[in-house]
Amino acid sequence: MKFALVFLFAITLSMSFVAQGRFVSATNAIKTNQQANAQLRVKSSRQAAQMVKSRFGGKVLKVQKQKSGYRVKLIKADGNIVSVYVDAKTGRVSGGN
Repeated sequence: MKFALVFLFAITLSMSFVAQGRFVSATNAIKTNQQANAQLRVKSSRQAAQMVKSRFGGKVLKVQKQKSGYRVKLIKADGNIVSVYVDAKTGRVSGGN
């Protein structure tokens, strides 16, 4: 009987450590993601749209999130449609010429 209680206690204790390990690894993943976001110059599609609109003028039609940035499509006052890429890490705007 004592052996069974000790065995159950040992299993419960080991499961607790496993659960804590998963919690710690999940917490570390969240911290890593937050650090990566802190390093980005452009953190949202709204910010990318504002950057492009202030540079080119016109009206933003569409913003698409891509691998490492945003594709922003806008229509200028003269009717031309412009597609621009905004790099999220550097904030560099390319295209739209």
